[in-house]
Order: sequence, then structure tokens, then C-alpha cells
Amino acid sequence: MRVRRRSSSRSKYKVRSQTLATTRRTLEGLSNLKADGHRAVFNVGLYLLLLDQDLADFTDDLVCAIGERRRVSVAKHEAVLLYEAAEDLPQLLGRQFRNTVELLGVSEEQQKRLNVASTELNQFWHAEREFLSKIRNTLAAHREHDALGYLEALEQVKPLEVMARGADLSGRIEKLLNVVTEIALAASGSGSILRDMVASSKKRAG
Repeated sequence: MRVRRRSSSRSKYKVRSQTLATTRRTLEGLSNLKADGHRAVFNVGLYLLLLDQDLADFTDDLVCAIGERRRVSVAKHEAVLLYEAAEDLPQLLGRQFRNTVELLGVSEEQQKRLNVASTELNQFWHAEREFLSKIRNTLAAHREHDALGYLEALEQVKPLEVMARGADLSGRIEKLLNVVTEIALAASGSGSILRDMVASSKKRAG
């Protein structure tokens, strides 16, 4: 299983790395042009790609880890990433981002799909917050300063349960990323970027 996982990961990593590099170059170009609306969309896209890569790396580490102690160690750090990502994404996709997407003139259907994908991320956060926060606060961050409590919580960590939640969030992120990619492509015409540059300049001047 480890051999198959490594082979599959190498193939996916190559494709993901190419996509990351292209998205980064585009984002840097839009930042130089000061096209703030388009920059916001590609910033979210790059953030999602990076998060997806991190989740994939944790899954690889869990699958390839030898020994329960190592698996638990990887799982508790993945739980921190899941907690913080699930907490941050609704803020990243908040009203300001929705307004930006609307101003770029994308279709109502794409806006609806964005809302659906965002809602699914909110649902994950509300459903898993308690489970993830216990691991994050007690184990990964050592915030309770309670050694016995730490050991008891550590004994309760189930790596497969954490990995399952990672897979769940990854699927939701992939759905959102598909929508954001469609929005970015739909709004990436030269005329749209020029209008965004003008509007962004006026906004900064005002």
C-alpha cells in the first residue's frame, strides 16, 4: 500500500506543482498590475492549492508512518491544520470576497456554486470544531498545561479518524477550487482586467 501511495503521490504532486507555479506567476502579475479584484480571486485559488498540498502530504505521512507513536504524532499535527483551515476559510470567502466576485461580472450560476461550496466548508467547521479543537488545544499547542490530561488525550487520538476528516475537507476544498478556477478563467479577459485596474485605482484614490 505504501508503494502504491508513493507512486500515486509523485504523479499528483507533479501536476499540483505545475498548477501552483502557474497560479503563483499569475497572481504576481495581477499584483503588479494592481488589479485588486482579480488578485483576490487568484489569491484564494493559490491558498486552496497550498492547503490541498499540505493535506495530501499529511495523508502520505500517515500512510507511510511506521509505528503507532509516529502515526499519532502526524495525526495531531494534521488536526491542527484542519482546525485552522476550517476556521480561516469562511473568513477568506466572506462577504468581501463575494462582492468582489460579483463585481467581476461572473454568472449567477457560478456565484450560486460558490455559495454552495462555501456553505459545505462552514458545515465541516461546525461539525468538526469540537473534535479538532480538543486535539489542537490539548495536544498540539499544549495549552492546558495538564500533563495527565495531555497523556489521556494522546491515548484517545485515532489517526484514521483524523485522516478521514482530512479526506472529507480535501474533497470540499477540491469542489471549491473547481468553482474558483472557473470564476478566475471566466473573468480573466484583458478587458475585464483593464476595468479592474481602473476601478482598483479609483478605489485607492478615493
